[in-house]
Amino acid sequence: MNHSVLLEGKLAGETGKVNLQVNQTIEIIIPADKAIKQVNQFVHLEISTQLHAGTPILVVSSEGSSLWRVPVHLTLPAFGDVGRAGFLHVNPQTGEMDTSPVLITSLSQAADVLARRFTSPPAHTS
Repeated sequence: MNHSVLLEGKLAGETGKVNLQVNQTIEIIIPADKAIKQVNQFVHLEISTQLHAGTPILVVSSEGSSLWRVPVHLTLPAFGDVGRAGFLHVNPQTGEMDTSPVLITSLSQAADVLARRFTSPPAHTS
């Protein structure tokens, strides 16, 4: 499985060549496939069985912390995968996941907006 790594840092306003050196050791105890399973289990039990985890990206901050950024997608039976509702973050060392009520509400609302795009009757024009 190929993995993507996202380096978070402050490059706002930078133009031209940027010298980027990364020398960090990250212990990954929770692999990407386990993070996917964890997110799938959570969203299916707590939000909707129409949601599923996508391919995680390992995010490494300039301070040395890391997390799996796992996209959460909405799937509708008649349409398949209709888009990303948001992300859940899983700690690759501990498996802890941010499941704050604000985040859950945000995922639910984004999924509802996506679902309405595909299930709402067309607007009548005269």
